[in-house]
Amino acid sequence: MKRILFILLCWAAANCTFAQKGTRFIDNGPWENVLQQAKQANKAIFVDCYTSWCGPCKKLATEIFPQEKVGNFMNKTFINVKYDVEKGEGLKFNEQYPGQVKAYPTMLIIRPNGEIIHKILGYMPADELLKAVEDGLQGNTIYTMAKEYAAGNREAGFIKEYLQALDYAGEKETHEKLVRQYAAQFPIDSLFNREIWDLMKRYIVQAPYSKEYRFVVEHLDEFQKRGIDRYALEDELASSMGFEVNMLLLGALQPNAQDSLSRLHEKAEQLRPLLKYPVKGFAASLAELSTEICWFSGDTDKLYARFVNLMDCGFITRPVFQTSILEYLVHQLHDVPRLQQCIDYLLAMQKENHSWLKESIDTILAEANYKLKQTKSE
Repeated sequence: MKRILFILLCWAAANCTFAQKGTRFIDNGPWENVLQQAKQANKAIFVDCYTSWCGPCKKLATEIFPQEKVGNFMNKTFINVKYDVEKGEGLKFNEQYPGQVKAYPTMLIIRPNGEIIHKILGYMPADELLKAVEDGLQGNTIYTMAKEYAAGNREAGFIKEYLQALDYAGEKETHEKLVRQYAAQFPIDSLFNREIWDLMKRYIVQAPYSKEYRFVVEHLDEFQKRGIDRYALEDELASSMGFEVNMLLLGALQPNAQDSLSRLHEKAEQLRPLLKYPVKGFAASLAELSTEICWFSGDTDKLYARFVNLMDCGFITRPVFQTSILEYLVHQLHDVPRLQQCIDYLLAMQKENHSWLKESIDTILAEANYKLKQTKSE
């Protein structure tokens, strides 16, 4: 019996030692008590904000925080607390700091007086997390940097550090605003400068209406000469352009869209000149856009003619786009040959087995057949 008891005590001691190697958290404790404990210990508070359904939160909890080097640093430096911010004490904590936790996981460093001094967003490896935490402790935080930026600091090194801190914090809107303000002080051809290009690229390629996007499209040869991967860049440009063209179509499909068709038409005309440049993927978007422009202008006959021509030439290939145009045409057309042509397209789409569009195709086809029968009997 004594031997069994001795083994159990050794096992418990070993597990206790193992558990202490990782980060020790107060689990969803009352925030007032956490603040009191931090004041007594004269330590800052590290807060892990998570939800029960968040995958990256679980990876942090099982892969990063249990590591010995992470635990050693965090336990020595902070009072550590974790909150499920969707219930109980976590919900109360979240209400105390409105707007601070926008995504998960969000990690906050807070002074004992309750002031947030640093924010870190998302899963990251242990060394990267520790560096982000140390940056915050050394004052490299979005809060202190915002004050320094407002005071007029525009040095390139500081801007890079500030942008990195905003990335860690998940402050996308502020990040984009800062990048654009920084780049605006240079002429547009400064985009050829690799340092500025690396800062601006992700925002430029996602903004087809911007002057910077147009500049890139017009100077792809020059970007290629300066070592930019042209084909990867063309893919990104075409992807965002295709998205914008699709958004115009979705705008036209909204209820009571008639009032906004002129605005959609204007936006489409802004994009059309760009789509004539020889960029991979632009031809397909131009085919779709030229069809949409007929729709926005209210010319159903021209829409039908252009759609059929581009379909037969193989320029319009996206099933979602085809379905949307065919649905509109079936509603608008009243003659047998053109209704029959729409039915033929829909039957061909059925054979292509677009399972995720099957219900829509079947519904439009049923309406087209009914309308064709009614038209023939008139």
